[in-house]
Amino acid sequence: MLKKISWKFRKTHIKISPLIIHINSSWDGWGFDILKIQNNLWDGSLLKMVWDLPNGAEKKLKFTGDVFFLRNKLLKELSDLEDSILWNSKLSKWDEFKFWALKLIFN
Repeated sequence: MLKKISWKFRKTHIKISPLIIHINSSWDGWGFDILKIQNNLWDGSLLKMVWDLPNGAEKKLKFTGDVFFLRNKLLKELSDLEDSILWNSKLSKWDEFKFWALKLIFN
């Protein structure tokens, strides 16, 4: 029975962490992660706020975050809009607003 269960889930790799506190852990910066879920190569958080503090040399202050598991979806939307601009160069008013808002958030 256990062999059967093991065989069925051999390609499923899920990791759920309810709370992660980053204190310069593995160069991730300082911050926290609430309900982080990793499924194969996808990962998302209910709420993530991490700041990379400047070190006086080359590293600048940087913020990364995630709310309601939306970061990857919004980055994909930004990438699709950039591709559309590259190949079509004509966006609707709504797409122009989305592009402006996503560039403001991620850059």
